Amino acid sequence: MPKNRGREHTTLTETAAIVAHELKGIAGIKMIAPGEIRSNKRSASVRFITCVYTNAGFELIVSGQSAQKIAVHTDSDPRRIFATLKSSKKLREFIFKERERIPGE
Repeated sequence: MPKNRGREHTTLTETAAIVAHELKGIAGIKMIAPGEIRSNKRSASVRFITCVYTNAGFELIVSGQSAQKIAVHTDSDPRRIFATLKSSKKLREFIFKERERIPGE
């Protein structure tokens, strides 16, 4: 289970809460940190999860009716954790994408 850093002051969107709940059950995650919520002009019928690999783990950009970033710090391989997340039955209706953020570029 990830550690809570300070107080939980950032709320999760309805879509991001589903993803965060699934992340809590995966081993190897040190911390889950939700980011700010931004509104989209996109319809809520299509939901996306974009995984951006970083040095600390990965960042999920969860979008539907609004968009929110969720930073995930890991001890283990982030690609394995993302593959576990993609195979979750509760996240079947999401479209998954992956990309890398390379430092210095």
